[in-house]
Amino acid sequence: MKPLLGKMRYRISGVLFIMVLFTVNLPQVSAHGTHSSLMANVDARLAENPEDGGLWFQRALLEFEHEDFPAAAEDFAKAEKFAPGQYAILWWQGRVFEAQGKLPEGKAAIDQYLKQVPHHWGALASRARIQMKLGANADALNDFRAAIKHCPSAGPDLIVEVATALAANHYTDEAVAMLESALQHIGPIPSLQLKLLEVEENAGRFDSALARLDGFQKSAVRPEPWMQKRASIFARAGRLSQSRGAWSALINHLNALPTAQRESHAMIMMAEHAQQAIQALSAMPTTPATSDPFTRLKR
Repeated sequence: MKPLLGKMRYRISGVLFIMVLFTVNLPQVSAHGTHSSLMANVDARLAENPEDGGLWFQRALLEFEHEDFPAAAEDFAKAEKFAPGQYAILWWQGRVFEAQGKLPEGKAAIDQYLKQVPHHWGALASRARIQMKLGANADALNDFRAAIKHCPSAGPDLIVEVATALAANHYTDEAVAMLESALQHIGPIPSLQLKLLEVEENAGRFDSALARLDGFQKSAVRPEPWMQKRASIFARAGRLSQSRGAWSALINHLNALPTAQRESHAMIMMAEHAQQAIQALSAMPTTPATSDPFTRLKR
């Protein structure tokens, strides 16, 4: 059986997961194609129905997605003119202001919208982001909590965003509880699992993170990414000998795989990562580290 090491030289910069991402911020225009073709289609329909507020709203969404914010603002206003009250125009105007860096104006627009629709989770999340940028962290966290509460099926993106904000403001236990609840209801989504480990690691709860990782690995289709993550957590905790052992265990595991799996591009890259990590750890002093020494190789 041929060993992996030495076959190819690759560098990778993180755990090999396919992150499951859910768009939570932008409603999708019901069409497919390039931006220009979609705009051309909407413009052709507007030529026949110039007072169709729904078409102006679609046009504004396309412009917002394309980051043409002045044009989006104009078309959102036209959508409200021709279809008053049918769309969340104030919310979208607030988002346009935020995208342009006009944070007070963006907050004012969303404030006005939330007076009309106080439990709109998307607007609450948008205002939370603005307030974080303005330094009003306590108010932002309250809005994030309300957004989660009123969102009927919060996706991983929003949950990770709120958990990140909570943990950054020292609400570690609340962030952990939110992520645990999400994993129970949504399932083993990698982005949620990794965020939970990150929150625990950043709080210095390395034993807890490792225990959670063991559970994640048992239910995983492939153990290799979790073996890689375990070695990294040991290194970050300053447990360098355990980290070296974990990287070596990963290499041994990879070398024992069937040939087709062992010689796949992903596994060769992972083996290279592990070898470089062992080399970096061998050069480290024996005193505990405050961060993962392998981060130097990730840059």
